[in-house]
Amino acid sequence: MDLSGYTFSKWLNNEYIPNNPDKLWIKEFSSKAVKKSIMNADKAFRDFFKKEKGFPRFKKKREQKTKMYAPKNSKNDWKTEQHRIKIPTIGWVQLKEFGYIPSEKAGNKIKNGVVSRKADKYYVSVTFEISEEPEKIEEFTEGLGIDLGIKNFAVLNTGETFKNINKTSRIKKLEKKLKREQRKLSRKFESYSRRNRGGESATRKNLDKQIVKVQKMHLRLNNHRTDYINKVISNLIERKPSYIVLEDLNVRGMMKNRHLSKAIQKQNFYTFREIN
Repeated sequence: MDLSGYTFSKWLNNEYIPNNPDKLWIKEFSSKAVKKSIMNADKAFRDFFKKEKGFPRFKKKREQKTKMYAPKNSKNDWKTEQHRIKIPTIGWVQLKEFGYIPSEKAGNKIKNGVVSRKADKYYVSVTFEISEEPEKIEEFTEGLGIDLGIKNFAVLNTGETFKNINKTSRIKKLEKKLKREQRKLSRKFESYSRRNRGGESATRKNLDKQIVKVQKMHLRLNNHRTDYINKVISNLIERKPSYIVLEDLNVRGMMKNRHLSKAIQKQNFYTFREIN
């Protein structure tokens, strides 16, 4: 039986939830957020049956990245102001940082938004339809050729190089701190497992706190690397090249080299190509 995402959504709302009162909590959330989760699962299974990807894995609540998707179906779904944003079902939320989200007063329209949680922090991403026309760039310079590597992050055809940020003292200190936190986490896991085997009613409070610490360290390292990539790309765009040529690297093949795989992974070549 080929059960589509739409059919499953109808069965969930019309049959399963009404017959299972303990599942009524699903109705407390935005219907569009639930629908999006169902369609994501539908796509994952279809990709598996097409043999494009592996079998979808069930993710535990503690391990998955929490996301809530909601389109704008009415005027009151998504709204933005200078210091806050209105999220469907949740309501008005104060923003820690402001100035990144465009204002609707300028004629911009919100299409949809996503609320995500990473390392015990919440982020909101909003898709806008911008009314302003982009500035026309009339002056162009010659093209740029970029060679990506490990010793230096990028080498231009002009001979200019961009350093490998992973070799800086700042990143090395963070990686050293991450190793210490990971060792602490490993010891806490062993202690928690040992106490559970002994029949004690062990709690996960300290373990969960340490997991969040490690997640925050990973996020901090990733933010440093992504920020550096954005600065490199901004530097390249300011030159206004007529075209940009990137080296076509076989990253998957390079990752098979166990001596270089870790260094290649830290460089985030894929992120650089996607943004560029």
